[in-house]
Formats: sequence, structure tokens, C-alpha cells
Amino acid sequence: MLLAGLGVSYVIAGDYAGWNFGLASGGWGGLLIAVGAAGAMFFALILSLAELAAIMPAAGGGYEFARRVFGPGLALATGLAILVEYAAAASVVAIFIDAYFGALIGVRSIYTISALFFGVTVIHASGVGEAMRVLLALAAIAALGLVIYLLGIYQHFSPANLRDLPLSAAAGASPWLPGGWRGIWTAFPFGTAFFLAVEGIAMAAEEARDAPRTVPRAMMAAMLVLSCFAVALVTLGPGAGGVAALVQTNDPLVVVLTRAGRGGWLLTVVNVCGIVGLGACFFAAMFAYSRQAFALARAGFLPALLARTNKRQCPVWALVFVGALSYVLALSGASAAVYVVMVTGASLSYLVMLAAHWRLRVVEPALPRPYRTPGGRLTSCFALGMSALCLIACFLANPSWAAGTTGAIIVSSAILSRRAARSAARGSLRRDLSERPGPDA
Repeated sequence: MLLAGLGVSYVIAGDYAGWNFGLASGGWGGLLIAVGAAGAMFFALILSLAELAAIMPAAGGGYEFARRVFGPGLALATGLAILVEYAAAASVVAIFIDAYFGALIGVRSIYTISALFFGVTVIHASGVGEAMRVLLALAAIAALGLVIYLLGIYQHFSPANLRDLPLSAAAGASPWLPGGWRGIWTAFPFGTAFFLAVEGIAMAAEEARDAPRTVPRAMMAAMLVLSCFAVALVTLGPGAGGVAALVQTNDPLVVVLTRAGRGGWLLTVVNVCGIVGLGACFFAAMFAYSRQAFALARAGFLPALLARTNKRQCPVWALVFVGALSYVLALSGASAAVYVVMVTGASLSYLVMLAAHWRLRVVEPALPRPYRTPGGRLTSCFALGMSALCLIACFLANPSWAAGTTGAIIVSSAILSRRAARSAARGSLRRDLSERPGPDA
């Protein structure tokens, strides 16, 4: 139950915002199909990663999987992709928190985002950043807010509200698919909002009891809960508030309640629960990107400064440096574009991790596997293909941001790999010279 709750806590922010951006191009029908495709992808993904986690129960997760199978080069690219994913996640969640907080007090300001980054950085640096049970409690409050929200709007549902977007000139356009078939593609990255980061359960295998048994069960339980929320939210919300009103907003639940005439205490409760849930995800994202940067620095890929810790064993410099980049990204306010950056990084890491699952089955078939993925390589191949489609969809949804993210990861990997190789060569040379006999010998 603890692991399943952890998986839900990773994802809960996506229930409050992010998914609605897929309505702009896909309409309700396109987003619904995209959510179904994303759910199938994540089911196959977590089953594949569960096998890898049982073989290599390491907190490094994707980086460790890639290093074991493909070596340090692709491992670095995977680690950087995961780093980008979590840094962008913190940025986009900060934008959403500003929107929900602004709806609560009536004022939106840059100071909200600034105070959020500064305050949570100080909390992490003080050494309480690993209080994950607190995050689970906050996620439970967020889940309760979703239930209250759904109970408050279901009686306002109208099928007509699902078809209020004007039709485009795209092929296959209809009232249910106003953006045509292409709209489904461009909605795909936003359909992942209901599931993105649930794979983090696999990274907890190192600390789980009887991981081969408990981790897959926790994944299935988390996916069941998340799938139920996904279907309810993507149907009742647009059906009560209208699709057109939700396409560009950063606080869709507040917009739906307002348009349905459900203000007062209900609006306040859902708003507060949303801030709590988004805050928990922001806290977790900051923890994740600081530890990912620390791991890459300790491996010699990033500057050694980022691997230094304070007296409370917190990688402060990694926290501050990556946090500064995430903060600048949040100040752009381009929530939909930053969301595409996050999904692009995630998709790239999935491609390598799933390829590692497939290759390990081929080159080491006799390797002890405490847990075996149902369907074996067929399951990982399906998830691999869907991840590739998700990456392509990111380029369709926002070509410039997706291309910039992919290019930055590839170029950074090449530069840092070469730098690490030169450093290792110099270190090897120094050791060789120190071990040579002196003139007296």
C-alpha cells in the first residue's frame, strides 16, 4: 500500500492540470483516445521496469539500467533525460501552483513562484527532504480533493459540452474529433499527465521488502487508481465546464467549478487540496532532480561541485544549480511548452530503459530474474514503440521546444562523455606515473 501510494503521489499533480492542454488540438475525443494510448503504454512500461528493478534494485533507476546494458555513454544520456524531466516537472508544477494560489487569493505574481523555489530549497537543504511519508499524506489530501470535485460536478455533466470546439480543416475532423486524426497525435503528450512518473515505484525496489512480489502489485494498484481518476476527470470536467473553456487554463478544476456555478466552500476546498497536491509533487520533483544531478556528478559526468553535500547529507549545490535553471524555465510561464519538455525527456529515457530490457533478455537469457515481465520482450517492444510514438507526438505538439530539448540532451551527452573520458585518461596516466619505479630503484 505504501508503494502504491508513492506511485499515486508522483502523478497526482497531473490530475489537477496539464491534461487539459490536449483538448486544444484533439478535442474531447482526441484526448480520450490519447489517454487510453498513454495508459496502455505505461502499463507495459512499468511491467518491463519491474523486471529490471528486480535484477538491479538500485535507486539510480534508469541510469543504472542503461549503464549495465549499454555502457556509460547511453547511461549519461538517460540520466540527463531524467534530469530534464524532473527539472521541467518542477517548473510546470510551479506554474500550476501559482495559478491555483492566484485563484484562491485573487492575485497571481512572480513572487509566488520565487517564494516556492526558495522555500522548498531551504527545506530540502535542512535535511527533511526525504520525509516521503509526509508526501504520501499530502497526496492523500489531493486525492480527497479530486473525489470532492467529481462529486460536486457530476450532476452538471452535459454531452453537448464535449462538442463545443469549432471544427478545424484537418482530415477526419468531426464534432468528437475537431482536430481530426492529427489532433490525437498532438494530444498524446498531454494524455500522459494522468500516469507520467508512476514508473518511480520501480526505483524504490532497493528499499522494498520482497520487491519481486510487492513492486509489481503496487504498480498495478497505482495504475488502477490513476486510470479511474483519468476516465472520471477527462469526462466529467469537460462535460460540466465545456471543452473550450479548458484548453489554455492552468487551473482547469477551478474553471470547471466556476462555470458550473459551484463556488463557496466547495471551490475553496478543491483549490486548497490542489495546492497541497501540487506542492507535494513539486517537493518530490526537486528531491529527484537534485539526487539525479548528484549521481551524475559523482559518476564524473557533471562538475564535482554538484556532488558535494552539507552536514545533513543534502547535495546543496546540485539543488541550487538545477533549481536555478528550473526557476528560469518556470518564469517563462509557457506551461504547455514546458510540459512538452518534460514529456520529451521522459520519452527519451523510456526508449533506452525499454531497449535495455529487450537486450538483456537476448544477451543474458539465463540471468536470474526474481520477477519476469508478463509477455516478455513483446511487452517491452510494445512499450518501446509507444514511447517512440509519444516522442514523435511531442515534436508535433511543439516542434521547437521538443527539438531543442532533444538536441540539448544529445549535445550535452556527447560533450560530457568526452570530458569524462579525458578526465579518466588523465587520472589513469597519473596513477601509471606514480607507480613507476624511481631512479634509486
